[in-house]
Amino acid sequence: MTRPGPAVRDGRPAPDAAGPATAPATYAQERAWLASRLAHDPPTYCAVDEFPLHAAVTANDLVHALYVLMDRHEPLRTVLRTVDGRLRQEVHPRPEPKIELADLSAHDHAAQAEERRSLRARLARTPFDPHRAPQWRAAVLNLGEGAWSVVFAAHHTVYDTASGFNVHAELTELCAAAEEGREARLPRLPLGYGAYARRERERARTGGADAAAAHWRTRLRGLPPVHTVPLDRPRPPARTFRGGEVRAALPVGVTAALTGAARHHGTRPVMLFLAAWTALLHHHSGATDLAVGLPVAGRDDPATRAMVGTFVNMRVLRADLSGDPDGTELVRRTTAAVRAGEKFDIPFQSLVELLAAPRLPGVPPLYQLAFNHTPADGLGPPVSSCEEDLLLDVAGSGLRLVYDAALFDRSTADLLLADYLRLLAALLDAPGTRLSALPTGTAPRGTPRPAPTAPRARTAPRDAAEERVAAVWRTLLGTDTVDVHEDFFTAGGHSLQALRLLARLAPARGSGPTLRTFFADPTVAGLATALKSTPDGRTAWR
Repeated sequence: MTRPGPAVRDGRPAPDAAGPATAPATYAQERAWLASRLAHDPPTYCAVDEFPLHAAVTANDLVHALYVLMDRHEPLRTVLRTVDGRLRQEVHPRPEPKIELADLSAHDHAAQAEERRSLRARLARTPFDPHRAPQWRAAVLNLGEGAWSVVFAAHHTVYDTASGFNVHAELTELCAAAEEGREARLPRLPLGYGAYARRERERARTGGADAAAAHWRTRLRGLPPVHTVPLDRPRPPARTFRGGEVRAALPVGVTAALTGAARHHGTRPVMLFLAAWTALLHHHSGATDLAVGLPVAGRDDPATRAMVGTFVNMRVLRADLSGDPDGTELVRRTTAAVRAGEKFDIPFQSLVELLAAPRLPGVPPLYQLAFNHTPADGLGPPVSSCEEDLLLDVAGSGLRLVYDAALFDRSTADLLLADYLRLLAALLDAPGTRLSALPTGTAPRGTPRPAPTAPRARTAPRDAAEERVAAVWRTLLGTDTVDVHEDFFTAGGHSLQALRLLARLAPARGSGPTLRTFFADPTVAGLATALKSTPDGRTAWR
């Protein structure tokens, strides 16, 4: 098998073979990297796509095409590393990816489908080495009679949903070019991903996000710090990131009604799904002011449209359900709120810092309830990690509810998903019905009230280890006094500052507590204890 030489380019210089280049990580990479380090199930952060292709080509042609893609797109040659507590991209000139070949041409259709299913599952469950590039792998499958399939698995730090469309389009064109014996006509890439990352950071430093900051300060002022959907058990003081999921298919009648209903409301089907989700949360919590996290593509810059990489940002939707609106009004409010947010994109990390929202132990900042929608079918393999308390994930005609297993039972998740389907159907069938009259299968559950706790006296550092942690803590958070039992995030810290805290405390030999250990007890006392007991050979970010 051969790989392309350095001349295969789109007008930008070939990678420097002298060694890896470096660039700051993008905000999207930071979020994906941190989440994958904290997750109970790291393969959750591996995306797996399958690209069908039909051309008179060879397996060697497809391997060559994958190398062309890797040479064109920097993220496919990238691994992330921490330097002085800051995350950076390390872009390697010519890494060697793992590409499997399988000839399934002698199998019947059913056997091929089973082999492909098994391969996708295996690639999804195989974690990447976080210290080696590239952060992707693939399998080339010969299905016979000119039919091929490429199964492509990549870590979310280098790949997102839109990347999949770009990879498929470029593979298709490269196959056509190989079949016709011509040069491939691939889209020009105006800038590399590293250049994009530097431009993103520069924009944040020079105040280019001032209008967005003003919008979100106004829009999210007074946002409730935590939702009131009843939990099955008290929230633990530290997040476990252990999750579960339940799935369902959209009823045929609902699928058939979606397009017409969206046209009736002058909006897109996704807004109907989202409006129904906020209605369900209102039904179970009684709240009329709800925060919902929405992943967005983050590709408003035209230069990013043809790029492979991760650009996903999290946006906070503030849903207004006051006044018992009917379905039509709820969809209108939902659509208007989403459209307003589209004009003022800001990295989620910057939003958390900007708003300086109150942080409660074990509570994700700004939102704990989320919604995701993908037009195409394919929910992926089951997950056992979660970042939010509840996430409704809609993909084509399939739905899943991902829940925090420390807070909710599976039976509750089943109930919520069943209620959602009933409420969605009613919203489509009778949009003039008010929220209070929409049918669900259950009565609203009462909202538990936490037991009052007596105020606790502040405790100053009690030994050299606690004083050492407190000194770095004071520098990072700009505070004069430190209570060794105060939660780092309640005190105003955020995830990247936690990474810097650990980096500054790591001994010269590089050992120290892990991020997951710190998140389990994010206090001066907890970190001091971890520093005393961490075995050698572990880095602060592993």
